[in-house]
Amino acid sequence: MVQSSPWRANLRDPLAERMLGPGGTHALETVDVAGHPQQVFKGAPRNLAGLYRQTMTFGDRLMVVQDDQSLTYDEAFAQAATLADSLRSHFAVNKGTKVAVVTSNRIEWIISVLAITAVGGVAALVNSRGVAEEMLRSIATAQCELAILDAERADLVAAVAPDPIWPRIVIGKPQSPLRAGKDADYAELTVPLPGRSFEPDEMSAQDGGIVLFTSGTTGFPKGALLSHGALAHSVSLACFMGLVQDARYEEETGVVLPEERRSMATPAVILGPMFHLSGIMPIFRAISLGTTIHIMSKWNVDIAFDTIENVGMSRLSFVPAMLWDMLRSPRATPEMLGKVAYMANGAAALNPTLLAEIRKRMPNCLMSNTYGQTETTAWTCSISGQAYLDHPASCGWAAPSIQVSIRRDDGSEADIGEAGELWVSSAGLMTEYVGDPKSTAETLQDGWLASGDVAIVDDKGIITIVDRKKNMVISGGENIYCAEVERVLADHPDVRDCIAYGQPDERLGERLIATVVVPAGADVSEDDIKAHCREHLAIYKVPRGVVISHDPLPRTASGKVDRGKFLKALRGEG
Repeated sequence: MVQSSPWRANLRDPLAERMLGPGGTHALETVDVAGHPQQVFKGAPRNLAGLYRQTMTFGDRLMVVQDDQSLTYDEAFAQAATLADSLRSHFAVNKGTKVAVVTSNRIEWIISVLAITAVGGVAALVNSRGVAEEMLRSIATAQCELAILDAERADLVAAVAPDPIWPRIVIGKPQSPLRAGKDADYAELTVPLPGRSFEPDEMSAQDGGIVLFTSGTTGFPKGALLSHGALAHSVSLACFMGLVQDARYEEETGVVLPEERRSMATPAVILGPMFHLSGIMPIFRAISLGTTIHIMSKWNVDIAFDTIENVGMSRLSFVPAMLWDMLRSPRATPEMLGKVAYMANGAAALNPTLLAEIRKRMPNCLMSNTYGQTETTAWTCSISGQAYLDHPASCGWAAPSIQVSIRRDDGSEADIGEAGELWVSSAGLMTEYVGDPKSTAETLQDGWLASGDVAIVDDKGIITIVDRKKNMVISGGENIYCAEVERVLADHPDVRDCIAYGQPDERLGERLIATVVVPAGADVSEDDIKAHCREHLAIYKVPRGVVISHDPLPRTASGKVDRGKFLKALRGEG
């Protein structure tokens, strides 16, 4: 392991440090995680059972709402208790048993995850938006012994694999019949029984809790196993960072928000896929706090504004395309937008034009950016408030309890301002890639995780992600980071989306090309884009070719540009 450099001691948000220091509201303690000392929040739960127990006293408080369906905490835990009993007795699910959850965003998804993890099973959260082959591949990758599917996915899978070796629990009425003695109907397994209570097993912090799949932009998705301790730590860190944002809001605006409008009190609104970190972690956080989860079955601007107006959502966590839609709506009045106190971002740096419009129209909204990965259970860095506005391309300071290291290819520590690979160490690291020891060994080393992201740190300890290591174009012997070029492209007022990439070139090795998405009717040319880049980039970083497009770029389930899919289509492979 490399030795600490001077800058590593300063990688903390000063406000968070004050809240953790003597007389602060929280404290950290050191625990052993897989043979390595890691910091966690003192007194916080160390497994999912601890999170669930915090919530089981909330009784008739509303837990989850979707369209015209809703469940209180008592009702949800009653259904989960019955399902957990069936998992134990009928399907022999116990500690370590992998169970695939393959459904659209729905209430039953939450009940299934509660029940699986309560009996010690591992919930493998499969991308339900894929084709049947992708779903089957993920189920096999995670080594699942049982699958819970909704009827639509059950039929999609059955068309390819009509008689899978694993039994199915099916939500709804599939066209493919249930196999007698092997499959089961979800509704029959979740009827609450008198006297049956939800009693989650007390798992070790290092026992597996869920499997999340990487986005797979450069190959088949890998299944990252996240432990009970990693999940519980991520929730406690999210709650603490919410308190930091509340304190910063008060410090920077002079306004003390009422309890119901504070960062963690606002309802959890689920728009993105629940099989992704941006879905599952807000759900776990809401459950631990007893707030209400609102599952939006579809996206449209009016539903978003209805939620702000009627549900009291004061914290937005939408992808940029949704924000563009909202700001263009006639309902985006100063009064309506003023109801939003927090704007959270995490997928990628916001388009500068969008950021400027948000600041103009929502001057009292506290902006934040968070960086993390599936393999770090969501958290590595965070920044908010004026610090974010001063460094809009950055992802901020290392979050409390998390160590970071920026390393050269030889493993030595990079200097301030020098690009290197970002390494992370924390109680939130994944345990392994299931069934892939080679990739696990390459990624996890001596208690550290190689992120695959290239980053720099400034003299204030603020970290900026430069690019993925694999997204570097070498043109004429010069290293060009695509993300740096994309940030400049996105700053052009007519550019709504963009991607930079390399194409083979006999003389240069690779030529840098960019595809930019502009609105229909925009008066912008390839020369205009190149001229804009020359104003902000060294000449060798200016794209040698620019493709003007009106079609949206493909995106992953997490909302990021799907580079792999784009490049395959460009090569005529997809």
